[in-house]
Amino acid sequence: MRDIFFKVIKLGVKCVLVMLPVAAFPLYCQKCMLSFCGPDYVGPYWNKEFTQMPHEKYYSTLIIGDSTANAAYLPEVLSDSAVNLGLAGSSTVEGYYTLEDYLANNKAPKDIFVSYMDYHLEEDEFTWDVCNFVHKLSKEQNAEIYKMVEKYGAAPVEELTSPDFDWDVLMYSVYSPTIYSPSVLKSIGSGRRADNRASYQDVDTRLGRYSSITNREYDPENVTGYSKFKVGKLEHEYYKKILELCNKKHINVHLVKLPLSTDSGFIDDYEDEIKSYYDDLIEDYNNADFYWFHTTYEHEFFCDQYHMNNHGAFRFSRELKEQYLDVFKDYQQVTLQRMAAFDLDIAGENYMGELTKRIDDKPYTLVILDGTCNLQDLYYMSVGVNGRDVQWLDLEDNDKYAIYFVSANDKKFPKDITIDATSKDGVVVGIGSDIAQLENTKKTGISFAVVDNVTKKIVCTRQCLFDEKGFRDLLDSTGENL
Repeated sequence: MRDIFFKVIKLGVKCVLVMLPVAAFPLYCQKCMLSFCGPDYVGPYWNKEFTQMPHEKYYSTLIIGDSTANAAYLPEVLSDSAVNLGLAGSSTVEGYYTLEDYLANNKAPKDIFVSYMDYHLEEDEFTWDVCNFVHKLSKEQNAEIYKMVEKYGAAPVEELTSPDFDWDVLMYSVYSPTIYSPSVLKSIGSGRRADNRASYQDVDTRLGRYSSITNREYDPENVTGYSKFKVGKLEHEYYKKILELCNKKHINVHLVKLPLSTDSGFIDDYEDEIKSYYDDLIEDYNNADFYWFHTTYEHEFFCDQYHMNNHGAFRFSRELKEQYLDVFKDYQQVTLQRMAAFDLDIAGENYMGELTKRIDDKPYTLVILDGTCNLQDLYYMSVGVNGRDVQWLDLEDNDKYAIYFVSANDKKFPKDITIDATSKDGVVVGIGSDIAQLENTKKTGISFAVVDNVTKKIVCTRQCLFDEKGFRDLLDSTGENL
């Protein structure tokens, strides 16, 4: 009898050991998503976490849309109370549930901006798999989507109404190895954890903007023609659901059609169809308006035919802010969060003129080591900041270098920035514990440091040569192209 007892115990232990990895796998997937998911899931995962938790900070403005909206709207430019909840590849379906989740956990914003590219309104297709992979959609929301697709959907999302729909939802909800194990296996030794955490921090700093849009410029080959404006039945119904939810919560809705590049051509029927559709859509909602940024942007403001690059996003966000002054005017505080996002923008800038636009009237200081021997004339002519010329920095112990500065304080050089000009190898700039060295350029030009006077950090050091274009292309501190 005693032997049987021990055999049972031994069998039980074996069963536990066998089942332990199976039981641990879903827990690992739930707690360690950023350790194994692909890079395309980081933004949606941040979006899911942000919308499904309460926030102490009140956000007065939300942005809903697809990747074109995620790329175009810069929260840090608009206000200190805006957040970009656009999702790449999405339609009004995800937009509605993103808004629903946020409102279930947070105070309603005053305003919401909604922007979708035409093809995300015409096609009955949305990122159902991505949203379920990061557990953005609840079982109740999936059930509602199922009914809506059955009623209004068409190919290719009709597959969601297959008999396997409930099973697929279940497999996602329990972190089934059949779905998650490929990503987990690919992540082994790949460094995904570090990369994903860095990407997540970047998205968090930028308050939701995660599209991998750089300063790359679009080079069109042909004219892109726009002749028909179509909206699928499913997308139309979810558009109405967004408006109805906002009406219920007393949220002002601004439907915005984003600018396109100059290679875009519109025929009269297309423009009439857009105006007619949006007039009908918002007819019953006093809190909604539609605005089309009808003027096209030059190719240099796009990275492809639909998505603005960083320069385009900066231009659009400033113009949107001017168009909707009443929306943003009360939320222009300079916060640490906002400055951290500006710092990321500035660190990635590759044109001198764009950099000086970004720091205009903001608490930054440029410390400049001049190698032109004529900076006061050349700098203002090329990229002077809001009419402010460079100022000579008079240092008692400096007899080697021509040092200038441009500061938000105009002619006052910040007291907490230190300058050491005693080295033969260049000028050392410091603020707090942050230190950087500026070396003279090998050709006619300048070396400079961008100092954030709020976060007390040196954002970056750059060089810029002077040529027939003036001060234009930015180089890194070693003189390499950005």
